Amino acid sequence: MKKYLSIILICCMALSLLAGCGSSNASDSSAAGESSAAEAVPEKTFSFRMGHSQANDHPFNDTCEYFARLVNEKTDGAVNIDIFPNSQLGDEATMMESLSMGSLDFLMANGANTTAMVPELGMLGVCYLFDSKDHLVKVANDENIFKMYTDIIDSKDLGIKLLNLMGNGTRNLYTNKPVEKLDDLKGMKIRVMPSAVDTLVWNTLGATATTVAFSEVYSALQTKLVDGAENTYSSYAASKHYEVAPYVTVTEHQWLVTELWASEKTLSQLPQEYTEAIYEAAKETASYSLEHQLELDSAYCEQLKNDGVTFIEIDTAPWKELILPLHEGIAEDLGCSAILDRINELR
Repeated sequence: MKKYLSIILICCMALSLLAGCGSSNASDSSAAGESSAAEAVPEKTFSFRMGHSQANDHPFNDTCEYFARLVNEKTDGAVNIDIFPNSQLGDEATMMESLSMGSLDFLMANGANTTAMVPELGMLGVCYLFDSKDHLVKVANDENIFKMYTDIIDSKDLGIKLLNLMGNGTRNLYTNKPVEKLDDLKGMKIRVMPSAVDTLVWNTLGATATTVAFSEVYSALQTKLVDGAENTYSSYAASKHYEVAPYVTVTEHQWLVTELWASEKTLSQLPQEYTEAIYEAAKETASYSLEHQLELDSAYCEQLKNDGVTFIEIDTAPWKELILPLHEGIAEDLGCSAILDRINELR
């Protein structure tokens, strides 16, 4: 009997040990699960603002939202960026100043509108600088050109960081009366962005270059303060400038280069891994931006024809004859000869 009792006691002890082990494993597994769940939630989150000058239905807004979404995904939800379109936070020059002071976090801007702080960026806005879309993409993606520009910007100690250069659609002239040849442009007041390069180019073409903030262009056209302006089809349509300037001259004088910017103060708040994620997102946004812009420009072109806009095809050779000789002089004046050389190498 004692023998049987001993056997039963041993079995009970063994079962107790097994149960204990099982409980321990379940507890460990549960703890690991809780730990994983905790790791999935960022310890600290960041909320930032991003501005641009275009309307809600403009490709700029889509591009900014795409960038913000990528940043959020790459930081596992830790970095959130709210978009403020349509110059809600000021025109591009004002937003650049806000960026420099750290009161704005991110900005998407036209190159010509950032030249007040970085005149060298005016080189990318010179008319007839790019031969084609492929040439534009090569330049925008070129690491040498990007480094030359970031070195220039960093040397100025402006408190801003260039995240990326991005190609966009072509800019064309639109006016309140037909421009069928170069001579028709003489004496016409054409709105330009606040860029010395743009002013030089349009004055050279025979127009009178007039600087007007983008948000004021509609009223300037309406009141005849200016006779025309130039932009991508998407901007022309979204801003409804066709209502007061219904003639488009297909000059394709410029492949637009836009920029993504960040405040140095904003980036300094972030862990290194989040900063790297932001630069990665900016790089990935570039290809989306160009293709999306061109796709919408094509659709807008058809829409504009239906809205009664007259498109005028011209021979651009006389225009190029006046502008191409300016390239080297502009590059020298801006201190961008090395950048122009690299652009020409990529043709």
